Formats: sequence, C-alpha cells, structure tokens
Amino acid sequence: MNVQEEPVQPAMTAGEAEHAQETAAAAEAPPESARRVERLPGVHLKLKLGNQLILRFLCVDKRYEAKVVGYEPYAYSIAQVRLPQEVLAKLGQNPGVVAQLNAGGTLYGFKTEVVNKVNVPAPLVFLSHPASVERLVLRRTERLDVTLPAKIHGAYGEHDVLLLDIAPSGCSFTARCTLKSPLREAKPGDRVVLHCDLACGQPLMAPIHLRRVAEHNGRVTMGGQFVDLTDDAAQVLAEYLERLQPLMGE
Repeated sequence: MNVQEEPVQPAMTAGEAEHAQETAAAAEAPPESARRVERLPGVHLKLKLGNQLILRFLCVDKRYEAKVVGYEPYAYSIAQVRLPQEVLAKLGQNPGVVAQLNAGGTLYGFKTEVVNKVNVPAPLVFLSHPASVERLVLRRTERLDVTLPAKIHGAYGEHDVLLLDIAPSGCSFTARCTLKSPLREAKPGDRVVLHCDLACGQPLMAPIHLRRVAEHNGRVTMGGQFVDLTDDAAQVLAEYLERLQPLMGE
C-alpha cells in the first residue's frame, strides 16, 4: 500500500470547489462537439499520490476538495479531506460519493463509497475502487509524448526542464525541485517562456500560460497553453509535430 502523510489543509467550501473545477475545465475545454466521453472499467482509473479530487457527498449533496494520500491498487484509495460534522453524521446513512479528477486535460468521474473514516492522525476517508469510470477529454488536441531537454525563463529565473508532451495548443514539462527552489513558487496563471531545440536545428521559443502545477517526490511538473506564438514559432511547431506524428503511430 502506498501512503503519503501531508499537513492537513482546510477543504474548500462547496461553492469554492465547484467554481475551481468549472474554471479548470473551462480553461482547456474544446467545443462541445469535439469532446469525447468514454465509459471504461474501473481498472483504468490510475490515481497518484497528491492527486486533487472533488468529492460530492450524496448524503448532503455538497462538494469538498480532497487530496489522495494513499491507495491499494484496484481495492481502495485514501483521501485527506476535512468534513463538517453534518457530513460525518450522515455518512452512515448514505456513504455514496461522486468523485472528479482533472488529470492534465482529461476529466475522470466515478461513483464510489466511503468504506471507513478516521480523524487521527488526520481526517481521512477510505473510498472503494469504482466498478467503472467516465473519461472526458478536455484538450482541443491530443498531445504527443516526447522526451526533450529544454529551458524555461520567468519570474523564478532560468531552469533546465524536461519536456514531457507537446501539441499545437500547449505542453507539459518537469524539473527537479529542492526545498529552496524558486520553482516551488510557481502557480497556475503564471507565465513562463519555453526555449527548446526541436531537433534538426529548429529552436522554439514559446510563451506559456501555466494551467497546472504539481509537486511530488522532489520534482515539479507543469502544464500550460501556448500564448502569443509568433508566426515563425507556430510554423516550427507545426512542422515538428507533422514529422513526429507518423513516427509515434498517431
């Protein structure tokens, strides 16, 4: 079993949690006709330590933000969430929960139940593994997995990063992050500039509006949307992706 202890943080109110989820989805949501909703077996749900969940407790029909701090694959997950007494008192009558996970451009939704709860050493709920999960792709375009060294420049200085995926609309990248690293100050809404050699001597300089920032095990991973691309940069990116797609089998 994987378990991660985290300092307890107050959960969002129902209104704040719902607004945050709607904002995150709207930021990268394509037109309605371009979305794909898939119903998959529960084994396709791949939770990770640190994942942020929005949990709607059916006993009170209210939403709260939670963090995944442990799990036993395909059996149960452990979420850290501070719940008011009203919810705790009614869970025995109706333990049903509808959960949402926004995993970098893909929104997962699934039904689960609270099978146990504890308050010491932290407020935790144990959730059953779902029998099925619905997956909604929010991105306008599918990103291609890559492994390319790059640099980012911004308010946190210059840092070496590793590009993880890329598309005409954006990319994600990761970097080592120490306790004193300025990268720990990064947050959604910030802007950085990516410098990357896309091979064959084609340099790409692209401003990025950060959409998500996650820190785990000494690394920080960021994803964002390209903004204010020059015509030359857009052409370099398009030509690179056109060459890469056949090689990736896309």
